[in-house]
Amino acid sequence: MSKLVQQATTELRNTIRSAMEKACANGELPQADIPEFSIEVPADRAHGDWATNAAMVSARAFHAAPRKIAEAITNNLSLDGTYFDRFEIAGPGFINFFLSKQFYVDVLKDIEALGTEYGRSDYGQGKKIMVEFVSANPTGPMHMGNARGGALGDCLAAVLDAAGYSVWREFYVNDAGNQIEKFGNSLEARYLQIYKGEDAVEFPEDGYHGDDIKELARGFYDQHGAGWKDKSEEERQEAMAEYGLSVNIPKMKEDLRRYKIEYDEWFLESTLHDSGYVAETVELLAGKGWTYEKDGALWLNTTALLKQKFLAEGKSQDEAAAEFELTKPDLLKLNVFFVKDKYIARAWGGYTSTKATGNEGAGELGLGGSFKDIKPVS
Repeated sequence: MSKLVQQATTELRNTIRSAMEKACANGELPQADIPEFSIEVPADRAHGDWATNAAMVSARAFHAAPRKIAEAITNNLSLDGTYFDRFEIAGPGFINFFLSKQFYVDVLKDIEALGTEYGRSDYGQGKKIMVEFVSANPTGPMHMGNARGGALGDCLAAVLDAAGYSVWREFYVNDAGNQIEKFGNSLEARYLQIYKGEDAVEFPEDGYHGDDIKELARGFYDQHGAGWKDKSEEERQEAMAEYGLSVNIPKMKEDLRRYKIEYDEWFLESTLHDSGYVAETVELLAGKGWTYEKDGALWLNTTALLKQKFLAEGKSQDEAAAEFELTKPDLLKLNVFFVKDKYIARAWGGYTSTKATGNEGAGELGLGGSFKDIKPVS
């Protein structure tokens, strides 16, 4: 990577510090330890390419107004040998600096010399990070919102990769749960309508009404004919859902390849259920007393877990209650999914999967702290 930005920043920091030392030596500023100061890029480039708060943070040390300190610094400031050609004092004591043309000339030389490696760094030090993006519902075609998500996710992954992280791109395929059941029901209805007529077969009110469902049902019919009309409803719906996914998922992959997006993994939600991890996790949560049953569903007791977490952090009962009230909006965002003949309701603000980091266990509380640090809920 080009080191010019780092070089320019280091030069400027040393130059400012040297000017402050000179001002102390010649009496413009009293003798004192020079505090740490920051150098940053201003939000408004009219205020310079770089700016420092050196005078502002030195007011206490030098027992002087920041503006007076800034004047003392600039009186002793030399930009010779740096990438800056001018400076100005702004407001109560900020000092703005402006880059010289030589900086931009050297940047262009670096770009030419480094080619595709220009801009890369080892900032991330190889730390593993997973970017899951798009993850569109496989029951239908993708839309412009997915295209936007694809552009954002792929750009984010590319930036992280250039910054030295070990990036894993994942598309999470929701091929299990209520939407797949609805998918199978919709395909079955369209399939039966092909040879019985649309008026003879009622279409599910909450089904998928798009023309793509009709096309998939026609494709299934062209392959298998009317033979599946004699199968059980469960067999038909399962077979048609599998057929629909076998058509839609490869098409999604191809569409994204045309968009020049490649993934390291297309992770199927169904594999979680098939592997037994979901049931195992539910059993673990229930075994530790972190769930309760209500309305025929199994719920994660996020309320009690968070209150215990806050108490374990040393907060009083009143403080814990107040902290919990702040988290309520997150706790109300629930996702319910099947586990055998039950559901488990997952609060998005309650816990997150640790699959991405390769850690074992149920997960972590969304506000920090892990389940293992919390005692069972009675």
